[in-house]
Amino acid sequence: MNERYLIINADDFGLCPAMNQAICELFRMGSITSSSVLAPAPEAVAACKYAVDGHFPVGVHWTLYSEWERSCWPPAYSSGKPSSLTADGCLPADGGAAAKRAASGDVTKELDAQYRLMAGEGCLPDHADSHGGTLYGINGRFFFINAFRLCQKYRLPFRFARSPSFLERQFCGNVSPALKAAHAGIIFLADRMKVSLPDDFITHPLPAEKIRDYEDLCSYYEAQLTAAPSGITEVFLHPSVPDPGMLRLTPQWRKRVWEYEYLKSGRLAHFLEKEGFRTVSWKTAPFPNK
Repeated sequence: MNERYLIINADDFGLCPAMNQAICELFRMGSITSSSVLAPAPEAVAACKYAVDGHFPVGVHWTLYSEWERSCWPPAYSSGKPSSLTADGCLPADGGAAAKRAASGDVTKELDAQYRLMAGEGCLPDHADSHGGTLYGINGRFFFINAFRLCQKYRLPFRFARSPSFLERQFCGNVSPALKAAHAGIIFLADRMKVSLPDDFITHPLPAEKIRDYEDLCSYYEAQLTAAPSGITEVFLHPSVPDPGMLRLTPQWRKRVWEYEYLKSGRLAHFLEKEGFRTVSWKTAPFPNK
């Protein structure tokens, strides 16, 4: 595969009205090729409806936790019995703590229920990915196995980069031998289970307070994409229209607004054309195990 294919994915579809508005607008402009629905989030059903009505290609953004302490996200799966995934009927706000206490069987039921929640709205996911990386094993829990089994069941590709380059970016070059070995083990398992993975993925790893300004954010993405090899790469962002209420809730919202402005400006599209990328969705990308 000599071509450079790029999936432009907007995460957190369904998180709030401001993100739904941004993602729908960017789809209609042709500025993104994919999105991921955060199924337990407050506006997820609305996001599914927008996706169905607009024929937007979307995946399931599997999560074991909610985004903030002050919001209660009920799990998609409910048996009427206590679950290791919930506290007072809500998914916890701390992803690391959620993963540590979760029982594997409860994780599988919840991930499956999140897929089926979308499917029940007529919105069939075309891929799966992990909100906050809680399914990648970096928390000491091997929930990527649960994810891969469901990817087998529903014939979904999964967001986990075959190349270890993403580790260097996400951990700012401080990658231990144990992490490298774990990465190789996950790739081996995905191949054994015939779960398709992209060759690489790119997102901005720093919080808003460590990004100098809008130009700094844009330059980061462009530098990483310039270095992207041939194969299938995904770049994923979290775009939102400006929302003063969300900005008061978290200063990180500024980064989401910058990513929205970057995608809307056309600057990324112009850059990709200059670099010779072929943009695709998860559905149209030439994965070998389709």
